Amino acid sequence: MYTVLPVGVSVQVNSLAISVGRCRASNDVPVNSPSVSRRHLNLVVHNLEQIDIEDCGSSYGSWFWNGNQWQAFERVRLGSNDHIVIGEAKLRVMEIIIAFQVRARSRS
Repeated sequence: MYTVLPVGVSVQVNSLAISVGRCRASNDVPVNSPSVSRRHLNLVVHNLEQIDIEDCGSSYGSWFWNGNQWQAFERVRLGSNDHIVIGEAKLRVMEIIIAFQVRARSRS
């Protein structure tokens, strides 16, 4: 399941926000790849089936698997089992959430 959200639409909710990018110091989940921008994506996790993902103007772009093909996006709503590609890195959305939790625990 996916929903493409119009650019500029924002919703204020109490949710988990996660930043993803190449820079370890300024992102919740760092991805060590030169094809990933310093600040590549922002995720807002409402629940495991409603995760808003926004590309932060990355150089190489972001794609999600729509069931038939990879589709570029600026902003999309996906579930935790969906797959995305940022730069040259292919990830399952759940992997980002788990990496966030592991990194948060290691900091405390």
